[in-house]
Amino acid sequence: MTAYTRPPADGHPISRYMQLDVRELDDLDVEGIAPAPAYMRGPRGNLRTGALLTMIDNVGGLGGGLAALPDGWVVSTNLAARVVATTHVGPLRVDAQVLRRGRNSVVSAVQIHDTGAGGTLVADGVLTSAILVPANGPPQWPRPMRLAAPQPDESPLPIAQWLGVRDVAAGGVEMALAEELRNPWGILHGGVVAMLVDLAAERATARTPTDVVLHFLAPNRVGPVRATARSLGVRGDEAVCRVEVRDMGADRATAVAVVTARA
Repeated sequence: MTAYTRPPADGHPISRYMQLDVRELDDLDVEGIAPAPAYMRGPRGNLRTGALLTMIDNVGGLGGGLAALPDGWVVSTNLAARVVATTHVGPLRVDAQVLRRGRNSVVSAVQIHDTGAGGTLVADGVLTSAILVPANGPPQWPRPMRLAAPQPDESPLPIAQWLGVRDVAAGGVEMALAEELRNPWGILHGGVVAMLVDLAAERATARTPTDVVLHFLAPNRVGPVRATARSLGVRGDEAVCRVEVRDMGADRATAVAVVTARA
């Protein structure tokens, strides 16, 4: 098992990109604040669902990790979310609450509200995380935990360009597994997997993904990582597709999602 290492002082690249400011509240509740910048928006002007899922994964995962202490830390296994509002002002508030801390897993409820739009509910999600034991023991966070928003890179690129995503045959999208996109376990960050799922579903349906049920099956360790969407049907202005994520270098499926996209 890869040892857990604390993020560098200037923040993990994903944290810098998302500009998340996270703090621990009472009873293991965790709150994150994030802007709604243009570079995280899709062609219709809304924040990409992949960005919202990454916020849910980050903030919910931190809350789950704190609940797992002192026994271990967590890795995401299932993420389900519905995007309620597709017009976003920002900044956004991400609220995570631990629903259950079991022997082997933690379940958290996560909601995103748009503080710039009177607190409108943007997304509602549930994150399940597995408790693992790092080789060097769980992280030693000062409590209550506070991760101040790191400074973003200069002129951040849109999500697809930032990840280096390229189109491939059969309606898929693919990216190299860059070292800076690995999480503390040495595998591709769950938020990046969610971004790939979002991009693949958008390409396949020509619509905006809104409802996502994502199951993490195995870690992405080698790369390149490919997400391919297959249509399951269309009803009115909604299209449903199944997205499979594969670690092409390891030749195995690593995640599967069912996505509903709306015109």
